[in-house]
Amino acid sequence: FLSPSETAKQLKKVQSKLAYLQRQYARMKNLERKQDTRRKIQLGGLIKKAGLDGETTAVLYGLLMEASEKLLSNDADQYRKDWRIKGDLALTTEKQS
Repeated sequence: FLSPSETAKQLKKVQSKLAYLQRQYARMKNLERKQDTRRKIQLGGLIKKAGLDGETTAVLYGLLMEASEKLLSNDADQYRKDWRIKGDLALTTEKQS
């Protein structure tokens, strides 16, 4: 068995390690939250770039649901390829302007 002073030292070490891990976890969660926020802002920017920022939420959601259905279909690879080409061309043209 450990003496009371040794037990207290071990407890302090464990508490210190726990506090460190809690700080690390808080930093990680904060970073994840910031990355999520950044991604949402980027997606909103794409809506604006596509000229859809004047549409209602319901219209945008319906449009995205339809695109999602197409990406789950047997022709998903072709849709993805076509949309990627179209998007790449638009982004390239935009950067050159």
